Amino acid sequence: MPKKDVKLSQNVNSNGKRKKKKNKRPISKFMTIFMIISLALLIFQIIKLNLLPAKLIVLVSLIMVILCLIILLILHFKAKKFLPRILAGFIALCMCMGLAYGNYFIFKTDNTFDVVTSLADSKATTTSIVALKSSSIKKEKDLKGKKIGTILDMDKKPTKRMLDDLNMDNIKYTTKDYSNLDELMEAFYSGEVDAICLNEKYRDILHETQAYFTFQTDTRIVHQNVHYTKVEKNDNPSDPVNDISKDAFTVLVSGNDSYGTLQDSNTRSDANLLLTVNPKTGTILMTSIPRDYYVELICPDDDPELACPEGSYDKLTHSGLMGVKSTEETIEKALGIKINYNVRINFSSVVNLVDALDGIDLDIKKGEEVDIFYVNSQPGLSVGKHHVDGETALAFARERHAYLDGDNQRVRNQQKVFKAIFKRIISPKMITNYGKFMDAIAVAFDTNLSGDEISKFVKYELDNMPNWKIESYAIVAEPDYQFCYQSQSYASVVAQNDVMNEIAKKKIQAVLKGKSSTSVEDPSGYSQTASEDNAVGNTEELQNMGILNPAGNDSSEDEEDYNYDYDQSYDDTDYYNPDDQYYQEDTYEESDYQ
Repeated sequence: MPKKDVKLSQNVNSNGKRKKKKNKRPISKFMTIFMIISLALLIFQIIKLNLLPAKLIVLVSLIMVILCLIILLILHFKAKKFLPRILAGFIALCMCMGLAYGNYFIFKTDNTFDVVTSLADSKATTTSIVALKSSSIKKEKDLKGKKIGTILDMDKKPTKRMLDDLNMDNIKYTTKDYSNLDELMEAFYSGEVDAICLNEKYRDILHETQAYFTFQTDTRIVHQNVHYTKVEKNDNPSDPVNDISKDAFTVLVSGNDSYGTLQDSNTRSDANLLLTVNPKTGTILMTSIPRDYYVELICPDDDPELACPEGSYDKLTHSGLMGVKSTEETIEKALGIKINYNVRINFSSVVNLVDALDGIDLDIKKGEEVDIFYVNSQPGLSVGKHHVDGETALAFARERHAYLDGDNQRVRNQQKVFKAIFKRIISPKMITNYGKFMDAIAVAFDTNLSGDEISKFVKYELDNMPNWKIESYAIVAEPDYQFCYQSQSYASVVAQNDVMNEIAKKKIQAVLKGKSSTSVEDPSGYSQTASEDNAVGNTEELQNMGILNPAGNDSSEDEEDYNYDYDQSYDDTDYYNPDDQYYQEDTYEESDYQ
């Protein structure tokens, strides 16, 4: 029988009907369907994201469609033998995985974009009853019959909410009021009162005071009250430019000294960095201001709790206790400039961002080295190149005690960390870490830049790909000792440098006008780099304070003392009435509020 006849007979059954071929390529069909759906979804998400220029969307979509068509044609019509089929299947699988990752990539971007362009819905004010660890007060019930210290003039409403909370729990106690934090702490440590009512925003003010540096390790929280206040968009308005892709603008990057989310109550602005961006010239000027700069506060006038008399002076860092807008307006007045937008980040932001990027590279020069970090008593950084994680990057950015010029070197360290993060973001490593990076941004990051403005700027960046030139300037100031409004006591500050204020203003104006900041001379006589003998180290100071033993090891018995997480389970929203009248009494009992 001819071969053709034999082949035909094999496809005919006993009834003379042609046999149906079995589907031997279900995987190919599945990949085809998956590829088509993924491609359609990806194009839809790209258009919805509204971050790419229209011509780039068309180009990317066209390339992906043509590529998918070629792969599918080869897979179904050209690859008929075993090995070509395997190769075509592998290529199709890679394409499916690429489209799946692309969808994830766009989804994460869109989700994070929504988060960072909207302010937190609410902020929390946390008030604690604090007792010494050496006392017998361990729980709320132990407060019965005890005397609690308060500072009503500084913190009336939060104190009232806390005392109301104790009354509702049927805790009988007495109180003694003081005029400022210093008096309260003296009474606390001398035993004049058994516990104190403390707004948590003041905790870090105590920590920065050498006399109370060990307050965190000396004390325990026995009761807390958390009150939430709704945050409206108009609480932090921007001063927008006409076209963010063409007009130069200035952004305040405010680094809050807190961990967790930005829903927590306002905290100090530990870092104050101005970014002046000129899209036309591709220039970014970083201007740093010392955190302890002694400035006139601009306080919110629509909030009785935060309002302050005109002419109230304090450290710039304490303006953050009244919100990022207060910090922005305080800097505007001090330098005589206009700030268009602000961005808030916090300690968690820095740690999470750096870790999401698998660390950053720091090149430590002579005079910048640290023996032991002051903030966590961990080994510092020697002269040379280092690849560091988030906690180390944060400790370096916060370091000031290890240097002769203290706060002045800290702002240089912050600029160095910022540049290192920027370099890492634009490196190829960003591709593999994109998901973690988006998660890190969404944790503790917000801005009053609108979604449309961010979208327009990103489109400009992708359309023009400018070669950004990063310039920097740091205001240098001399130490001083002045009365600070927030703590109502004298404290170490750095005095304003009028000459460098004016130079900073002129450099910002130069970049706004399309020039380089280097076109403005600096006659102040202060160097923008550290002197070689600048690094004096922290070892001796930490040993004298009892934080380190002579061998250089951490002498604290319980490492968890440095990591305090507040129990935010107390919420008195249901019974808090802001219109309640409050009268200071020596004793607070339930009958006082009935």
